[in-house]
Amino acid sequence: MRQFQKLIGLIILIITLASFGFYKGFVIKGHIEGIENGTWVKLFDLDQQKYLDSAISKNGNFILKGKVEYPTTCWLQCKKEYAIIQVENTEMNFNSPIKQMLLNNTAQGGNEQKLQNELNKLQRPFKNLFYGAYDSLENKKYSSDSQKQRLIKQFNESQSKAQEIYVNFGKKHANSYLGIDIIYRNRESISKDSLKFLYERLLPKYKEASRSKALKIFLYEELAQKGKQFIDFKAKTIKGDDFSLSSLKGNYIYLSFWSAGCGPCRIENRFLSQNKNELPKDLSLVSFSTDKNFKDWNTATKSDGIDWYNVSDLEGESGRIKTQYQVQAIPTSFLIDKNGVVMEKIIGYDKNILKRIKKLIEEKNN
Repeated sequence: MRQFQKLIGLIILIITLASFGFYKGFVIKGHIEGIENGTWVKLFDLDQQKYLDSAISKNGNFILKGKVEYPTTCWLQCKKEYAIIQVENTEMNFNSPIKQMLLNNTAQGGNEQKLQNELNKLQRPFKNLFYGAYDSLENKKYSSDSQKQRLIKQFNESQSKAQEIYVNFGKKHANSYLGIDIIYRNRESISKDSLKFLYERLLPKYKEASRSKALKIFLYEELAQKGKQFIDFKAKTIKGDDFSLSSLKGNYIYLSFWSAGCGPCRIENRFLSQNKNELPKDLSLVSFSTDKNFKDWNTATKSDGIDWYNVSDLEGESGRIKTQYQVQAIPTSFLIDKNGVVMEKIIGYDKNILKRIKKLIEEKNN
């Protein structure tokens, strides 16, 4: 009887603790000023590349709920505006006018959000200059060419300063999920010695984050480089079949990294789909999706008309293959010759990509 009473007491304690929020995911209670009733508010996880939750606002108020594996950088989106927040499994508060949410929001939550707030404070003066110059240039709010040039200079300098603050903040706060995210996103602009120094001093729990694991690959494993043999990999096609890059050796290969949420990537996909008959016959197209969500990958595939080699590891932005190919921004593509040597690395969408591919192959054949 006494053991039974203890068991009942334990169950009641667990229920009580749960009701007081000792075991829960995140709850974001927010208000956005200047939006109509029924406006959607969405929360997008940048690492997982998926929406965690969405809600319909009432009188500008909304509540978002869910659970994250570890603190993660998210976009809180409303209409065409967004704010950057650090989501942890805790209660959070968010307030902002709808106009320029990125600059004007206030958010409170866990320790990672405190760091984000500190970073925002450091960057805000330069971001204000940046967006002020951008608005003036976009809407031609200048009266002379010299004034336009001053705005361009202000635009470039303020953007550079905000980026410098961002990277330095990440290095200073490496032992945080926000810091790791910043370091990984900017790994190619930080020296390898500095990256190794930062990585080796991470606390064990931060080394388990997906960004840290990808950083380790970047630092200590073989990476794809122009003029060297491609790095072979195995992945799955969108139909679930096994695929290896080495199976295409003997042909030229155009390997393109893309995602469903990348506008320029989607433009390139559609361009290639519409003009693939003009490509050299001995060229194999391989589209490598960096999406983590199969549904997004599949929907974009159908929309873009991809009917060539279409593969993924579904590991997202921190995936091994993406990291080994040193893909920091997408689209990033590689032209590989018949012997498996990387001929060219192409960053971004080039509207003349077809001519560029043909010229490179022609020069190689001659």
